[in-house]
Amino acid sequence: MSPSHRVTEPTNRSLARRRKRLLQGFTLVELLAVVAMIGILAALAIVGYRRYLNASHSGDAKVIIGAIRVAEESYRAETLSYLGCSTNFALASLYPATPTGARRHWVNNSHGKVACWRLLNVVTDSPTRYGFAVVAGAAGAAVPQPSLSQAVAWATPTEPWYVIEARGDNDADGVYSTLVSSSFNGEIAVEHEAE
Repeated sequence: MSPSHRVTEPTNRSLARRRKRLLQGFTLVELLAVVAMIGILAALAIVGYRRYLNASHSGDAKVIIGAIRVAEESYRAETLSYLGCSTNFALASLYPATPTGARRHWVNNSHGKVACWRLLNVVTDSPTRYGFAVVAGAAGAAVPQPSLSQAVAWATPTEPWYVIEARGDNDADGVYSTLVSSSFNGEIAVEHEAE
């Protein structure tokens, strides 16, 4: 056997050392590093999951906005005008109540505009975390600005119109998720969806 072969062949002593290291397990430092990494990953996952949950609540608002749109079109088919149940988009005027993060039943008999909302006949199947406003007007009437951070450039309406706004504070931090739709197009503008 040549000397080069003897160097590459493992000796009984080196095999014994490897076996001993494998049987010893992990050091405390290695275990602490793994636990710290798992903790960091878990914290990131929880933050991401909460954002996902808060964003999913806006799905309820989108469904109710769709129900309000259907109700407004039904009302217009009968009366040739849209029904405005709000005069502005102030938090205090939102129906069924000012959003706090708690779920509220759609019918709120203590709200000042409950009769108008009942006349509009919006159908929902579950409580909501959002407050809603619908402002309507005739052709040529000025369209109010919703509570978005950027102003909307509304064209002068040539026929009756409505604007719907939904606001919610799902994590109760004072920052509101805002959704806006109108009779001008079928889109829903969303701002701060995960709030």
